[in-house]
Amino acid sequence: MNSSVALPYSAASTRRALLLLAILLLLSVVVAFITTNTYDSGDSIKHYLFARYAFQYPMNYLDSWAKPLFTLVASVPAQAGFMGMKLFQCGVVAVSAWCAYVVARSLRLPVPELAILFAYATPDYFIIQFSGLTEPLFGLVLVSAVMLAVTNRPGWSAALISWLPFVRSEGFILLGLWVVYFAWRRQWRYLPLLVVGYVVFSAVGAIVMHEPGWVFGHNPYATISVYGHGAWGHFVFNLPGLLGWVLLLLAVVGGGRMVLDLLHPEHRQRPLFSAELLLIYGSICVFIAAHTIFWALGLFNSFGMTRVLTVTAPLFAIVALRGLTWLAQLGRTPEAQRRIRIAAVVAVVAFLFLGTRQGFRWERDFTRPADQEVLENAAAWIRKTYGQGTRPLAYEAVYIAIATKNNFFDPTEHPPIAVSQDGRVESLPVGTLLVWDDWFAPTEGHVQLSKLRSDARFRELYQDAKPRNRRHPERDTTRVIVFERVQ
Repeated sequence: MNSSVALPYSAASTRRALLLLAILLLLSVVVAFITTNTYDSGDSIKHYLFARYAFQYPMNYLDSWAKPLFTLVASVPAQAGFMGMKLFQCGVVAVSAWCAYVVARSLRLPVPELAILFAYATPDYFIIQFSGLTEPLFGLVLVSAVMLAVTNRPGWSAALISWLPFVRSEGFILLGLWVVYFAWRRQWRYLPLLVVGYVVFSAVGAIVMHEPGWVFGHNPYATISVYGHGAWGHFVFNLPGLLGWVLLLLAVVGGGRMVLDLLHPEHRQRPLFSAELLLIYGSICVFIAAHTIFWALGLFNSFGMTRVLTVTAPLFAIVALRGLTWLAQLGRTPEAQRRIRIAAVVAVVAFLFLGTRQGFRWERDFTRPADQEVLENAAAWIRKTYGQGTRPLAYEAVYIAIATKNNFFDPTEHPPIAVSQDGRVESLPVGTLLVWDDWFAPTEGHVQLSKLRSDARFRELYQDAKPRNRRHPERDTTRVIVFERVQ
């Protein structure tokens, strides 16, 4: 195809892509202002707090758990509160979707702008942009590095992917795919660039903490997980929750197409075949396989949280588009192929609103969860009874820091909870209010309610409970109890 033919098509596609992206970004921003859900009440809040207080506590930028690059990038928007964090994430998802479009266009996939729609139509990925979690930024760095590779900027791709481990630790695993890719392409000169991020952060650690090996020396994940282990098929069987059934079907077809191409030598000669195989399909497979192993063997504090799969959503959008391209070829005429694409797009979007467990449910996905409601009620009771910020608050449920405007990092405002071998809570000053909840307190802090209630040093003052699922109040409740250290 000569340039005079390709250019108008590219310009029209770009205009459509920009318009589609603007509409979907606007939708995300509107939902960000409407939704009261933060995706989860643990890591989502904690990552936000590390970014929010990073200016005040600069060592937050080098906290291994919080992830240095994420904290660095998110610390500015986090100054605008959790809304600032959500708008930042909306921007991250928008740029990721655009990168997916550029990759699809580079791979010569018909109607590449559908990669943008498919990224936004990934249910869990759409919802996670209203959180403080690291997954969207990880996905952005990953798909951006792929984009740079397929647009013939391998050096920039290597340099960018080198920062991936400082958004999420799994990045160290995916770096190996770039090593294989450059070795396959015999582009040896780019291999040193894969350690740029590590060298920079190691140098910063050497200067600030006098520990050049802090990146691995401060690893926050225990080799043997305290959360146990689960089934080998856990992550694979939860892919419908990430993609929805329609997008998953298209992605399976796209994966099948790649397997067939791999078996034909002439297809392996395509200019971007190695990049597509290793950096797109390889990243998805390696990432899922790694988490499958971690969870099945109980390694690295894996908790089997399927939200981690959202980092692959922009890549899955490209794979699904590859699958749709193959399915569309079943049409014998261009008009028939167009109808197949339209039908698939309608099915992808419609599935989100059918009320299935894998699609959107307003109450579950966009309203404040019950555990945060009881913490908000507890915070209101504390303000009414004691005033704002007059008592130290001890807690494991980090959302209470937002509800009470408590400084999570100030030990005078938020004294840490220490539990002795016999289960007694130690080291809290007299007058401290201990906010016990039925999940984080026993799971993360090992604070048992029976021990607190039998301890004469603590007085029970307030409690509240709500059904976790409003539609099924008989199943389970979430509870919070406020104690005071009285002696």
